[in-house]
Amino acid sequence: MAQGAAFKAEGVSPGVPDLFVPAWCLWVEMKRETGGTVSPVQRDWIAYLEGIGHRVIIGRGFEDARSKVEGVKKPH
Repeated sequence: MAQGAAFKAEGVSPGVPDLFVPAWCLWVEMKRETGGTVSPVQRDWIAYLEGIGHRVIIGRGFEDARSKVEGVKKPH
């Protein structure tokens, strides 16, 4: 809860994916390896971002996220 309050104070919007790679228009939402779920507000953000041509991946733990990021075709 304290982290959420700190994010709110910094102006971070709820549901926005955790990481952004601007050069690739790539967003990464991190979840635990097991049990992490995507909330409805996160689903809305993902739909919006994909709708404007960005790519969003959901990483289930570090290794899964790393593998998915490495699999993204990087722009030239």
